[in-house]
Amino acid sequence: MTTKVAIASCHDKYNYGSLLQAYATEKAIERLGCDVITIDKRGLGKVIGAGRRKYYKENLFNLSMYKAKLGFVKHRVKHLTDRDFGEKMAERNNAFASFAEREFSLSPRFSTFEELGEYCADFNSVVVGSDQLWLPVNIAGDYFTLSFVPEGVRKVAYATSFGVSTLNDVYLARAAEFLATFSAISVREITGASLVKRAGRDADVVCDPTMLLCKDEWGALTRGSCAVPPEPYVFCYFLGKNAWNRDCAKRLAKLTGCKVLAISHLDEYVGYDDDFADVQPYDIDPFQWVELLANARYVCTDSFHASVFSCLFEKQFFTFRRHEGMGTQSTNSRLDTLLGKMGLLGRLCESEADFDQIAEDEIDFINTRKLLSDYRAESLDWLRRALEADAS
Repeated sequence: MTTKVAIASCHDKYNYGSLLQAYATEKAIERLGCDVITIDKRGLGKVIGAGRRKYYKENLFNLSMYKAKLGFVKHRVKHLTDRDFGEKMAERNNAFASFAEREFSLSPRFSTFEELGEYCADFNSVVVGSDQLWLPVNIAGDYFTLSFVPEGVRKVAYATSFGVSTLNDVYLARAAEFLATFSAISVREITGASLVKRAGRDADVVCDPTMLLCKDEWGALTRGSCAVPPEPYVFCYFLGKNAWNRDCAKRLAKLTGCKVLAISHLDEYVGYDDDFADVQPYDIDPFQWVELLANARYVCTDSFHASVFSCLFEKQFFTFRRHEGMGTQSTNSRLDTLLGKMGLLGRLCESEADFDQIAEDEIDFINTRKLLSDYRAESLDWLRRALEADAS
């Protein structure tokens, strides 16, 4: 009998990493022989939003949280007030929407958790996917906690991330409550395993879903999806606003005779980026994003998923810290886990001096290739065992 699996993921978040990991989760489970569908959560905005709004009210005076959100607000204001910028963002959002419509197998929409729970009763298990789905605000939203899943249906967490390194007592208690109902738990970061342990459960650290597909599989999916510039280029994907990161990329391009190709203004509007790149496309969907990275001479990024794909496609890459001085709002731990697992912590740039040193060292991917292959096999085995239990 075929195992039926429903996935709770952020399939509707217009971000390259978010959409690619949600796609990879569905594809990897499908390739394990399961009948799989991704839950379309877009009808649940009202019920999820109620919990999230309550969280923001409770944290009204949490300055570090609002500081972290300031860039998103500026991006939205720019979108609404600058016609040219708004048109560029519309192009990108259309590319995202077309990708999501084309590539996901989505369930019907539901307006209440009760309706969704009834639907999920027909599945062997519900899997909560990767990305920062257990951020405190998402715990408050009570969707990615899988609290709607009825008894008799197993709950599985694959590579789920808390997005932060610490939880206060209130949200640690809430995590303990929902994690107690899970049949199998895996996380993406070492810090996440520690938080699960503090909540009274054990969790394995597994690879991000995008790493479950190998280089050749991603290549077959993305090859020919867009026009790749004929001249060599440095692929730049910066989500933060640190100007010195861009300066390093420009110096690298000048030193190596490359152009700068940048995918800009994703989560924040960064004015510096308006005149930063030689090539700056906007109507790029997630597969095209992968193809542009895969054909780059170098990659400069502060993104977790751009670092993942740099490892997969064996690019000479430089990973910068996105968050500086953000305390508990920082998501730096995921980079530490990834690069540590790949034996590439030396590619992490903390300063311009670090960049100059790293630029002198070329990555030998022979060791990384073996580490990645083993990590993928271990993670797929974990997922297979978690889902096979549903069919027993």
